[in-house]
Amino acid sequence: MAMLFTPWDRYLVHLVNQASVVVLVVLLVMLVVFTEAYYRNGALQRELCTRFARVLGVLALILATAQILRFALEAAVGAVNLNTILILAIALWMYGGMRVMMRRHPYSNGAQAASSQRIYSGLFIAATLTAGLTLIVLPIKHPVNPYDEGLALVNGMRIAEGAIPFRDYWTIYPPGQSYVLAVLFHVFEQNVLVARVYDTVVRIALALVIYLIAAELLHSWQWALVPFMAAATLLAAATFYGYAVFPALLFDFSALALIFQYIRVKRRHWLIGAGALIGTAAFFRLDLGFYAAASAGALLLLFGFFSSVDESGWNRRVQRTLLDMLTVAAPAILILGSIYGFLASKAGLALLVDHLLIFPATAFRAVRWLPYPPLLPDWSIWVRNGSIDPGLYRFLGDYLRFYLPLLTFVLSGICLLWFSLRGPHGKSRLSSRDFMAAALIVLGVGLFAQALSRYDEIHVLPSSLCVVLLIGWLARTLLSVPRRNFAVVPVALLLIIAVPLYFLSPYTRLAEIVRYFPPHRCYSDNPRAGCVMTLPGQDEVVQILDREDPQRGPIFSGLLRHDNVFVNDVSIYFLAGRNSATRYHELHPGVTTTRAVQQEMVTELDANRPAWLVLVTWENPNEPNASRFSSGVRLLDEYIRDHYRREFKVGMYEMWRRQS
Repeated sequence: MAMLFTPWDRYLVHLVNQASVVVLVVLLVMLVVFTEAYYRNGALQRELCTRFARVLGVLALILATAQILRFALEAAVGAVNLNTILILAIALWMYGGMRVMMRRHPYSNGAQAASSQRIYSGLFIAATLTAGLTLIVLPIKHPVNPYDEGLALVNGMRIAEGAIPFRDYWTIYPPGQSYVLAVLFHVFEQNVLVARVYDTVVRIALALVIYLIAAELLHSWQWALVPFMAAATLLAAATFYGYAVFPALLFDFSALALIFQYIRVKRRHWLIGAGALIGTAAFFRLDLGFYAAASAGALLLLFGFFSSVDESGWNRRVQRTLLDMLTVAAPAILILGSIYGFLASKAGLALLVDHLLIFPATAFRAVRWLPYPPLLPDWSIWVRNGSIDPGLYRFLGDYLRFYLPLLTFVLSGICLLWFSLRGPHGKSRLSSRDFMAAALIVLGVGLFAQALSRYDEIHVLPSSLCVVLLIGWLARTLLSVPRRNFAVVPVALLLIIAVPLYFLSPYTRLAEIVRYFPPHRCYSDNPRAGCVMTLPGQDEVVQILDREDPQRGPIFSGLLRHDNVFVNDVSIYFLAGRNSATRYHELHPGVTTTRAVQQEMVTELDANRPAWLVLVTWENPNEPNASRFSSGVRLLDEYIRDHYRREFKVGMYEMWRRQS
């Protein structure tokens, strides 16, 4: 990769770093001198903490000013470091805390302090929200994911050209994301950046909805910034663009927010909107739509039977609860029936059931499953030759990412049970915020369950969003109860684990992404890439295809062997702007490794006669599942070797031409 900075830029960045340190030291020395003079005549009774807060506030302002200057100079030379932004945010948070302490001073002007505090709070909230949303935008030029992102792009491209999902191409996911991308490709143009801008907007909206839920859950617009920043950082560092889970999560959390609004104002049109969102979520991911329905049902049941609303009796409560649940279910069922009824009429009901339900529940797990971290691992294997193995840190992250959600769900459930039993005369003391916490537990458990089919960081991310909300609720709730000393230790432990796991670690990874792929640069000459970084050799493959086959006929993207498949490069279809010669543009183990499917693919290749095949030379990673085994079926490999010859080798790609 080309150098990010010229030597002149490097010297300037170094000078900025040295100058900022010198300026900061001088300002700190001045602060020490003025502080000594400030305290020389002593402090009035009960004024010591306020004066100390004032000095720390000045220190925070000095640090923030230095970081703002450093950030401006870094931006001027194109070398922005996200650690500068992090230190700036910490300084501003520190200044905000000191302002709160100063406001509590008994001799301060109450009205003036309250007005000043409202202005500062508004500015602080706006600045923090802007910073969190900016983090989501920054990694937009991260290199193309050839498989997962490639699937989203190619599915959208094929639908934009008139294809019907399931009938015209094989897939196991609902086509909501594909139809949205098809519309965007029709309105704008077919390139990667269009899809990524849409994905970024979805993540921004999801982070904002999480902030609104956190504000209700914690009863504070300021405290809600903590789970918001964690969620924004997790979403920014994920970089799985085109992932249909993100819009599905947006609809799930939005549906819960609308139901919570109904609980506040008691108007059922909010429930109709929630039902419509749940049905739409199922158009993007069936499982996430089901989890949203379960969490909405839990929220309405708790509100119906445990709320303090004065009702005439249990019969009235049951009737109201059933009516509420029906109001949510009706629009959801209507949307689901309309969408999947249309798809079934085009592709066939049996095909839909097989692709969306049977295969994901059976064969998918066999070929994609990844092991879970053991509850009691042998830590000694990670200490070798008296030093810590670097793999320990990755394993520890996987371990905590798996067990911290479970621990959080259990602790939250215990707290809700305790709150429900501690009321006088056996009456529950659950509040509407506790109902929301219970709904988040149900949603979080469902999202965690969907990660069990393939446990890795991206699949456990959805449940992590529920976890950061629940940890905030636990901390806020337990520390607000009388005789709260018992809660300090568990809350502190949760925060000690959660902050590095859900903020520092993804923030560090995000800083590295932005360092190597700053968003203002262009990394590809291919117009369909939209300046997004492509994989080594992809641009050259597209250029050869354009030169050798200007008619833009179909191609086939495969592997050197098809009896043992992990993933193929699906994105090359989109980057080249060419259709697949078969309905199986996605090579999935357990499907395209079978004799029946390979026979179907050979028939399609023989009928469509693509002039070129693009074969990727990467090896199967041999994951601990059935995908590492050969099926013994080589019909497709034999056909390729009988009818094609290798003409070019570009990096990890081999280009084979059809022989006359």
